[in-house]
Amino acid sequence: MKPDLYICHTPYQVLVTLCRAFDSPCPPQLILSTTIPDADSLAARLSATGLVGQVRIFDENACGSSLLTGFWPTLLFQHIRGRRNVEKYYGFRLCGADYANVYIFNDWSVLGRYLQDRHIPYILCEDTFASTCCPDQHLIEAQRRLPLFRLRQAAGYGYLYWGDWKGVRAIESEDLGRAVAPFPHLLVERSQRAMFHRLTADRKRVLCNVFLTHPLPEESPEGAVLFLTRDFVCEHLMDADTQARMYKAVAEKYCSGGPLFIKAHPRDATDYAALFPGAVVLDRSMPSEVLNFALPFRFARAVTVESTVLKAFEAADEKVALTLDEALALAGA
Repeated sequence: MKPDLYICHTPYQVLVTLCRAFDSPCPPQLILSTTIPDADSLAARLSATGLVGQVRIFDENACGSSLLTGFWPTLLFQHIRGRRNVEKYYGFRLCGADYANVYIFNDWSVLGRYLQDRHIPYILCEDTFASTCCPDQHLIEAQRRLPLFRLRQAAGYGYLYWGDWKGVRAIESEDLGRAVAPFPHLLVERSQRAMFHRLTADRKRVLCNVFLTHPLPEESPEGAVLFLTRDFVCEHLMDADTQARMYKAVAEKYCSGGPLFIKAHPRDATDYAALFPGAVVLDRSMPSEVLNFALPFRFARAVTVESTVLKAFEAADEKVALTLDEALALAGA
């Protein structure tokens, strides 16, 4: 029996994959991007469960850029150059025939492009609870406004993302009844929320052993507030000083009334212990969804800025999701 292959770029994606591995007839194989903090240690903990097969690490930054410009160079040589670039720097070659299915969450990544370079069909996984159900599909709409989009798609010119590549087998959706993504013939329903709700106590313990590298609080603090951050600095949307002022202003308005807990985005390397003295800073490599079942208490409130993270979060009595403009206004920026 052939295994499935999962290509993961975030701890949440690894969590989804491991939950699926519980019921998989054949242990899936994984490729972890080094965009996941401490990916090597996570790979060792995953292997120790016995639920997964080979786990490999891929450093996307080691490959450099292989993108060409110009119509004919891109049409004729892009996929050859892209494939050779990955295989040269990483020293491996994927073959679609080795797997029952290939799953990827971020097909705009280096490895997403490599799958297209190698003409390996893949299934695009639901990355959050509502990406296919979100009314804002501007990335796909902008891609489809490219000149000669249909010709690009048919000829395999360059790369197409978010499910528009011609080799995409299926696109997972949390809820087909709410899905608005513009490719209904490819959508299949695979609810992450339902999967998380089916977890048994034993399976939750396995997940905690994999993702909790530091002990969580054992007491139930009154009125605790959780602040889930996003790193706008690494996305070049603001500088570090502006982000710090914004988060301080948001916390002052929305994170009072009890102990403050900080759960940073995995790519957010900000020193939140220094920014918020006295706050409990949780492990940034832990998927926030683990908190739904790993804590002995609920938060009075969970707060975030311009993020979808609260869609999957259920361990708070109140959820506050600010837009970036609203948060900047609080800081006077």
